[in-house]
Amino acid sequence: MIGLVVLILMASPLALFAAGPGGMTGLGVYGSFGSTGGISSGGVGLSLKFSSFPVIGLKYDFTASRFNTSIDYYVIDAEGLGSNFSYFLGVGGYFGIAGGNQAQFDFGLRMPLGLQFWPIKKFEIFLSPLLAVPLYPTPNVGFGVELGARIRF
Repeated sequence: MIGLVVLILMASPLALFAAGPGGMTGLGVYGSFGSTGGISSGGVGLSLKFSSFPVIGLKYDFTASRFNTSIDYYVIDAEGLGSNFSYFLGVGGYFGIAGGNQAQFDFGLRMPLGLQFWPIKKFEIFLSPLLAVPLYPTPNVGFGVELGARIRF
């Protein structure tokens, strides 16, 4: 699993500048609160959007001392609501790992629904409430929110 995260991080700089037909590529940061990936906590992350490829989130949860990776495919992306506002709807999944005496692993599903504000062209501020459904180790339902900003190329 750690190898997968390293592979994603190594490939990120190359894919960030590849133009794709399905949309704009972007890089951003975000904060999270609640159950956005398995457990209820707060964290900070890096958001990578690769054109028409799903959005990848790499996050560190402070209260649980764990790393979390999410992959969301935006079924609807930047659909207009007004001059500078749009929304997105996504489906995806997450997996997380916590260190300590015994490493703990978890994974599940996510469904983000977000509002986007575009103060200037290609700069997005987003607020995304989401539903998280942990599948392993214990099935459950959780709610959380992510707030962040992305620059689109």
